Amino acid sequence: MKFNPDWHPEGVSCEAALRERLPEQGPVDWMIIGGSGIGKPLVAEGEHALGLSIRERIPLAELGLPAPSVAGHGSELVFGELAREGADPVQVCVQTGRIHPYEGHSAALASAPLGAVLSIGARQVLLTSAVGGVNTQLRVGEIVSYRDQFNLFGPTSLRGAAFIDCSRLYDPELRARLQQLDGSLREVVYGHARGPQYESPAEVAALRTLGCDVVGMSTTYEAILAAAHGVPTCGLGVVTNAAGAEALSHVEVQEESGKARTRLANLVRGLLGAARPA
Repeated sequence: MKFNPDWHPEGVSCEAALRERLPEQGPVDWMIIGGSGIGKPLVAEGEHALGLSIRERIPLAELGLPAPSVAGHGSELVFGELAREGADPVQVCVQTGRIHPYEGHSAALASAPLGAVLSIGARQVLLTSAVGGVNTQLRVGEIVSYRDQFNLFGPTSLRGAAFIDCSRLYDPELRARLQQLDGSLREVVYGHARGPQYESPAEVAALRTLGCDVVGMSTTYEAILAAAHGVPTCGLGVVTNAAGAEALSHVEVQEESGKARTRLANLVRGLLGAARPA
């Protein structure tokens, strides 16, 4: 099914602003969205960074969008490239932080930056998130790969007759590549919670019964939008807490995300090195 711009007008408006700001910008190999405590370090310096040669930093405000109000989230689209030995550089766009529906915005507006880059051209998408562990076998600090999601009661980025197929939201080939890079990576089902409050023990028990392994307040509507555009997508989560098991603060979530940064950056660098040809 071909993408219909009427399904996501917020992305169309953001695309127009982005094209005005970067008229020469062509398709990127990868669009990456950074979760809590994840996005900004990827485009900084140090062992937890991707090592991008940065070309442009565009504040979301310049695209007519609100800046994220949540600590640990940046507010830029960063365009650059990652060098590869014996091959052309990988063209990358990193969104350093998210606007969330629980901040008072629609999921359509929250996913407008992704929609803009998808419309200009992105060959693959990587979604990253901080998540709570619903499956009791998961350890705090563990990195997981998404194989499916549960968003039956959550928000969507689309409107109208957008009857898209969601049977392969997370691309099997990209998931296999992640497994090749790290055989210890568990594949999980992501369950969406509206937030901003953390989940109660009863809610976590319900998610577990429904087959969810982790829970978060983002990501699902982004995967839906990428699927509507027909773009292969994968997702990585950092388990920052055992959901519903103990009192939790956002500071703790950021701290646990920080502990996994170097391993996550290494994994993402390996994934980007396998960019599909145009």
